[in-house]
Amino acid sequence: MILNLTVSALLMAVAVVPSAATSKTATNAHDFSRYQIILDRSPFSPPAGSADAPQPGFSTRFSFIGTAQMSTDAPVMAFIQDKQDNNRIYCKTEGESMGAATVVAISQSPRAKLVLKQGLETATLTLETKATVGPAPAMPNPEFERRPIPGVPPGVRRIPFRRGG
Repeated sequence: MILNLTVSALLMAVAVVPSAATSKTATNAHDFSRYQIILDRSPFSPPAGSADAPQPGFSTRFSFIGTAQMSTDAPVMAFIQDKQDNNRIYCKTEGESMGAATVVAISQSPRAKLVLKQGLETATLTLETKATVGPAPAMPNPEFERRPIPGVPPGVRRIPFRRGG
């Protein structure tokens, strides 16, 4: 009889503990405010200064030099220069690879970007725009307009002719 009383008391104690835990969990089950500090600090996202962060070593081998799209239905192609392979130019779409490096993504707007992946490393290359520096285009000068050559009718062009070789 004492054994039965002890077992029933133990069963009641075990039954009371889970019900208390469930009621406490049920009230806080949808309260995410306690996780706000984790969301604010975002420990799993890239660091804020990641744009200036150094790229993986394999990315220095490649230069992103342009994009093309044959039609609106066709995939975007990226033109990638391999500096270590005699400046070879690759024309690749998403999912294609160049040796060990694979093209993950190509975006054209607002600024063209190319995402490459080799092993576990991922690199983002931006389109290199080179400013053209040179002389300004010449403006036509009215003083030096093309004037007809005297003795040759307009529209007739003289072709020089030499005899002998």
